[in-house]
Amino acid sequence: MKTTQTIAGLFAASALLAGCVETGGSDPALSGTDAQFDTMTGPCIAQAATLTGTSASSVSILDRIQTGGGPILTLMAGGSKYTCRLEANGSVTVFSEYAN
Repeated sequence: MKTTQTIAGLFAASALLAGCVETGGSDPALSGTDAQFDTMTGPCIAQAATLTGTSASSVSILDRIQTGGGPILTLMAGGSKYTCRLEANGSVTVFSEYAN
């Protein structure tokens, strides 16, 4: 079986592997605007701090990632990496980097 990949697909895959996808791009299949990331930053930090029992000031944003399923922030909290996604109802969910 032969697999064909486009240059754009390879670029997107390599950017994801590198842990960084530029926000505000022109790919309509990806979502995550600067406004969405800005809106979710505070609630993501608060939820990560509560989850890990650390102060909000010790939680840091590592990356903003555009995905086909919505914007994602990667965080460092309590010495571990977490992911925060924006839900359809506007709330956020923080979960361990290793959660399925």
